[in-house]
Parts: sequence; structure tokens; C-alpha cells
Amino acid sequence: MQFIPTNDCFHHILRLLQIHKDKSLVIEIFAAQGWDITKSKLKSWDTKTGKASAGYREMPRKALDDFIDELYKRKFVCNKAGITKGSGLF
Repeated sequence: MQFIPTNDCFHHILRLLQIHKDKSLVIEIFAAQGWDITKSKLKSWDTKTGKASAGYREMPRKALDDFIDELYKRKFVCNKAGITKGSGLF
């Protein structure tokens, strides 16, 4: 069985929700779950596995779980049109 690394999963979630450019929002989402995240840490966690980057750091599973939990609390979910609430797309 293969698993998607946490960094890769996080990278794709940010892009699917189209919030990858809104660093302040992502940091706010983590803060709501008790995480103190800097833009530097955010960039290191958003780096996909296997990319040559000096700043790469593995994202803890707990951080990813907390991030997803907060997305649910904020109702970042798909509606019938496939648009996510909270993404600024509708």
C-alpha cells in the first residue's frame, strides 16, 4: 500500500481550494488550531516531496490533520457546482 506524503497532500489541497497564494489565510487556519506557523515554515511544508529544495521540511501528520479539521469547521467544502465555500470563488 502506498501513501501520499503529507507535504504532497498539503500542496494539492492548497491548490484545489485555490488558497495557495493567500498565505495569511493559511496561517490563520493553522492558528485557529493552535499552530504557530511562519511563512517560511509554510513554504517548506508546501514543497512537494522529491523536489530539490534546501528549505524542504516534512510536514507533521498532526499539522495536516488539524489543517483539514479547520477546513471542515470553516465549511471549505464543494457545492454542486464544484466551487468551494470560503475560497472567494462564489
